[in-house]
Amino acid sequence: MLDASVHESIERSVLCWLATVSAEGQPSVSPKEVFAAFGSDSIVIANIASPNSARNIRANPRACVSFVDVFVQKGWQVRGTASVLRAGDDAYDAIERILLEITGGAFPFKSVFRVLAEDVREIIAPRYRLYPKTTEADQIASAMTRYGVRPKA
Repeated sequence: MLDASVHESIERSVLCWLATVSAEGQPSVSPKEVFAAFGSDSIVIANIASPNSARNIRANPRACVSFVDVFVQKGWQVRGTASVLRAGDDAYDAIERILLEITGGAFPFKSVFRVLAEDVREIIAPRYRLYPKTTEADQIASAMTRYGVRPKA
């Protein structure tokens, strides 16, 4: 389900947003900065300081992960079943290696969230649909102006 375009988008995204639901049905969305694709079926996220997300996943495993390249203004929404993994659980060691490579060991974590993809949908800024001649270069230029940044020389 997570094809090359989803993998590339993850690589370009600085944050992802993990949406979970509590046992009482209260939704929660929180930013996560250490995440990666795991094979073609999962998004994995380091649980650095997210006791609420962990509690929600244990109570209700339905979750959604979204990530967007803020310059191109395109990304993906991945819905599925989440789990909290710890050392000794299946695939934990392989997932930990991927996430430690991202952090360089700077952010300790004792568990990870794994969202098994069941539905993957593209996120695209409305401008692309409203103005079909819009290009990614147009969106990048607009975002750079809005955020006050310049491309690297």
